[in-house]
Amino acid sequence: MIKADQLTSIGKVFKPHGIKGELNAMFDYDIDPSELRCIIIEQDGIFVPFFLEGVRSKGTDSWLIKVEGISDEKQASALVNHEIFGLTAELPFDEEDSDGVHLHDLVGYELWNGDAPLGTIARIDDSTANILMLVEAADGRTVFVPFAEEFITALDTEGRIIKMDLPDGITDLN
Repeated sequence: MIKADQLTSIGKVFKPHGIKGELNAMFDYDIDPSELRCIIIEQDGIFVPFFLEGVRSKGTDSWLIKVEGISDEKQASALVNHEIFGLTAELPFDEEDSDGVHLHDLVGYELWNGDAPLGTIARIDDSTANILMLVEAADGRTVFVPFAEEFITALDTEGRIIKMDLPDGITDLN
């Protein structure tokens, strides 16, 4: 069984393409999906692998992908707006361009503002140009924290802690 801690969010299915079950998808990283063995999509709380039959580029930002078991537009439509995951251990990240930690890896990290713990990063919202970390604070609030590298003061990957120096009042915004 595939578990969430084995996965990295790598993209999203936007719409079906044509009538033969192809999916129009965008990927967050500079990944050529033809290098992937499969993509993984959550369905009814279970992470399901979809093995790739074909991949072709559609411009600079999107890909048309054909997966086993999806043969018509109706089946493809059931996957629209689903997040695409990859097995983290199998993702072809370029190690020269990476410090080994990717944005979505921060989910589950404890976020500190200065010397005080703020909460746990529950989700990353990168659907707009302004990336937000949704942090579940100890008092039950969800705090929206902008992700900006200039705010980061320390990153402890073993302890899963990220420390930031956030502007005054930013944690009070909803």
